[in-house]
Amino acid sequence: MPEEEKLTNRQLLAISHLIVSFSLEEASQRAKVSRNTLYKWLKNEDFKAELKRQRDKVVREALDRLKMAITKAVEGLIKLTEAKREEVRRLACNDIITHTLKSIEIEDIEQRLDKVERIVLEKRTYK
Repeated sequence: MPEEEKLTNRQLLAISHLIVSFSLEEASQRAKVSRNTLYKWLKNEDFKAELKRQRDKVVREALDRLKMAITKAVEGLIKLTEAKREEVRRLACNDIITHTLKSIEIEDIEQRLDKVERIVLEKRTYK
């Protein structure tokens, strides 16, 4: 049975407020439950699992939105390389170079890590 089916409507409401609140105090006020009740629920494994599932969903959705915006951000940065002010052009070019080099560095590290992982797995296989 999924965690959400094991929880009451009040608990599910509290979870939705926990996700958008900056503190447990704020969440308990919004959900109209005491802080003690909220703390008690936070010790419940089903409650914690559902809270994590919903938080993870919010994070995934936010990351998806950022991924969709990256193209627009890159286009904007590239347009700045043609700005009238030399300082703006220089900063935009510097940003492009910095981000490109960082991307290349990360790709290199990932390739090296993959190679190390393959070697470790091969050595484990031969033992």
